Amino acid sequence: MLQPLVNNLKKKCFLIALISVLFFPSVSISQYANVENDSLLILGNEVYRKGNYPGAEDIYRKALDKYQNNKDNKEWIISAVGYGASLLDQGDNRKGSEWIFKADSVLNNKIPFELKAYVKSNVGWAYKRLRNFDKSSLNYKAALDFAAESGDQYRIAQVSNSLSLLQYQLGYYDDAIKYGRVAVQSFEQIDDPFLLSISYRNLASAYEALGFTEEAEESLIKSYNTTLRTQNADLTSTVHYYLGSFYHRTGSYDKALANYSKYLTYVKEVGDVPFITPAYTFVASVYQSLGEFENALEYYNESVRLANLNNIGTSVKTRLNIAFCYQKLEELDLARSLYNKILSEQIKNDNTFDAIEIYLRFAELEHETGNFTEALSYAEKASDLSQGTESKQLKAKSYASLSKAHLALNNTDLALDYSKRAYQIASVFKGYRLASYTASLAKAFYQAQSDSAFYYTDLAFAEIEREQSSVYGENLESGVFSNYADFYDEIAYWYLEQKNDIYKAFEITERGRARVLLERLSFSESDLQNVVEDTTLIALRQKEKNIDKLYRQIENSKDELSVSKLKSELSELEFQYQSFTNELHLKYPKLRAFNELETIKIPEIQNSLSAEDALIEYMFTDHRLIIFRITKDDADYTSVEIDSGSPKNHLSGLVSDFRTAIQEKSALDLIGKRSQSLFDLLLKPLSDKLDGINNLLIVPSKSLSLLPFDALYINNSFLIEKFSIKYLPSSTIYKYIEPPHRTTSRELFAVAGSGLNGSTSQTKNYSSLPSTILEVDAISKEFIDVLTLKDQEVSESKIKSSPLNEFRYLHFATHGNVNELNPQQSGLIISELVESEGAFQEDGYLNSKEISSLTFNADLVVLSACNTAVGKIISGEGLHGLQRSFFKAGASSVVVSLWSVYDNSTASFMGSFYKNLSRLEKEEIGLWNKFKLFFDLYEPPMFGYKENALHMAKKELLDHPYYNHPVYWAPFIMIGK
Repeated sequence: MLQPLVNNLKKKCFLIALISVLFFPSVSISQYANVENDSLLILGNEVYRKGNYPGAEDIYRKALDKYQNNKDNKEWIISAVGYGASLLDQGDNRKGSEWIFKADSVLNNKIPFELKAYVKSNVGWAYKRLRNFDKSSLNYKAALDFAAESGDQYRIAQVSNSLSLLQYQLGYYDDAIKYGRVAVQSFEQIDDPFLLSISYRNLASAYEALGFTEEAEESLIKSYNTTLRTQNADLTSTVHYYLGSFYHRTGSYDKALANYSKYLTYVKEVGDVPFITPAYTFVASVYQSLGEFENALEYYNESVRLANLNNIGTSVKTRLNIAFCYQKLEELDLARSLYNKILSEQIKNDNTFDAIEIYLRFAELEHETGNFTEALSYAEKASDLSQGTESKQLKAKSYASLSKAHLALNNTDLALDYSKRAYQIASVFKGYRLASYTASLAKAFYQAQSDSAFYYTDLAFAEIEREQSSVYGENLESGVFSNYADFYDEIAYWYLEQKNDIYKAFEITERGRARVLLERLSFSESDLQNVVEDTTLIALRQKEKNIDKLYRQIENSKDELSVSKLKSELSELEFQYQSFTNELHLKYPKLRAFNELETIKIPEIQNSLSAEDALIEYMFTDHRLIIFRITKDDADYTSVEIDSGSPKNHLSGLVSDFRTAIQEKSALDLIGKRSQSLFDLLLKPLSDKLDGINNLLIVPSKSLSLLPFDALYINNSFLIEKFSIKYLPSSTIYKYIEPPHRTTSRELFAVAGSGLNGSTSQTKNYSSLPSTILEVDAISKEFIDVLTLKDQEVSESKIKSSPLNEFRYLHFATHGNVNELNPQQSGLIISELVESEGAFQEDGYLNSKEISSLTFNADLVVLSACNTAVGKIISGEGLHGLQRSFFKAGASSVVVSLWSVYDNSTASFMGSFYKNLSRLEKEEIGLWNKFKLFFDLYEPPMFGYKENALHMAKKELLDHPYYNHPVYWAPFIMIGK
């Protein structure tokens, strides 16, 4: 009855031991090679090398019984060491060490040097597991002396490998490399793949510690290839962990994801919680580096939950990272409390390395809250401790922290000195994430009024963009870039302030805008289909559908426990999907070969403007709002100082108050009051420069993406009464959006999502839209060749199977849904029923990713739904709304809404819009322009019939007796060409 329980405990001990191997790279070298005359010991060695430590324990126990009457002979000593090593590898350090020490105690002059070396090396390992590093080092060196006396190359290699690992853990990296090279060369000659793989891995760690990252990567790859020969799944998965960790540290996120995914797959197959718990932290750490702090917390918290359930300790690093995620999510009090608790424990335990990391985190926290003196104090504590270690990384981090604090305190000389030291150390680590170090050095030089600042900004830009290109996936790439997006705007301001160079400044701020969207526009779905085999493509689509299904189940579930379980499953599926897509882009280089996208220049913009047009682009720095104004013949900028804290946060509050006033149908007096503050900051500085301008192309930033400029109410009139306004997420994107007037054979495709009655969980928060049928019928009258879907005809599969690329206009009159956590799950609610048509089951929800994979030739897509322009605001990328997906699919321009719209007023508005659209198009595209279109010579104006039609429809509703309030007409904005 007890045997199954004993076996289970043994297995769990083995797993715990293997986890300790992952965090403290130490695999025992305890098989004695010269046992060719003893089949029992040969079998023990074979079983041990395959990672079956409980099995090896049983065999060595039998060998001990066999030789118990002669405890000072060779066989008993080998059995005792093998038995002790098996116990150590299962986590029983006390008992395992006792047996190894027993073997050591019976050594005598009759024992050959080679066996003495074997025993002493295991004694060194046992002391290391007991954390007695002095005795460990002494015994390893004694073992090496015995091995040298014996002349046995195998034993010299084994002991050298152990010494290399110990020296690495003690911070003596030069010695670690010296011993590691001896071990590798010897095991290469002997051709022992098991120990050679471990030696390569240990050597890689030492190389990396001293900045030789190219040599480290080469050694890790050799370790992996050698491991495959051993057919040891445990060892192979461990190398995947090391590769994932290495690539994560060096900013190669695609390779990190690929290796962590393989490791996670393996431990899930093993199925034991002690393996899965740290695997979750590895995944979390990638999300943390990518700026996906909510996802990171989910994985960290799941790891902690499993650890607590199974009485497994949570590492300090994991706890630190949890606090850091809370810090980045602006839960600062919670983060501070967690840091304090961890710090008090590490000071008590005299753990220098962890204490340094905590001080650095505290310094960052105090800096973010404006407590620069306290930040400096923590940075100094970290630096003082780091001087007592051999860790160059910790020294570089400490110097960077000191520089940042001194920079904030205007201690320019000290800031520059520490920044130089940090950069000098970090730059040695080839392939490391140097962006932050380079950017800090640039800032220090700038404060010192040195032109070297501009040299290092170019290096920083290159490093930032290299880091971003090392991962695939819109959410992940945006997360990486958002860490640095504000840096581009800061440098743009430097060019304005120091060099008065508006052209270079504008180019740089544009370089930092919508980078991910621009790359997506250069890559088409057909590229994927042409490169990847059908079976892989089907697997990719199936993964997407599985993720979609879980999102719908979460939305429909009312049980909190079920939701929690589903979210955990969803997190894992999303990670697997992201890892899968990154592996595809590693495997097929053509998928990564984005066309080089050039930033638009001011003269290019001017060539596209008429005398009545002006482009207004907004940019934020720490305490300023910068407004670029570009007209046909002129370009300048205005700098607006904002004293009340961050200008971004200040304007965000003003925008929110203004939107609330409109959405609550407040009186015009209140709307006017809330308009004035915004107008004074955003447009009043340009008032005397907009004479003769009738059309404004606005490129907003941050929360300004949510502001309907034409609803600003100044001096008893709305801005729409003076200007026609449209928007772009960046000026550069204008070059890469598909042009209008492409050849299409049909006119209008329209969907009336009228059947949502709130009868199901999925649609419970969405009202019925009966007027959408009237809306679609009204706009259809303006065209001849029309395809409409109404009532029971409306389904996701029907939309996807329709020839959408044949239509010039696409109109979707249905509800929109916004998912700010994962913008790719924002979408259009098409129908209530889960459908069964098509290769995959559809769910009646057309999400952002699915829209991106469609193919349009549309001049215009209209989303007359709720909140279709709203989404997650990401630094550098702007607003992640549905419009991005429609541009990716091939639309030239998109009309979207900024808040929930009213059914009846929208039907009236859209009827007016399309009537104007049809008439104005005929006026604009006369005989001569048709001739130029035929020969591909027609250049559409920046503001043409589409923009004019929308402007007129708004003004008509402004005169409507019931719908003149801006709540009815202001939400609709146009983005694009």
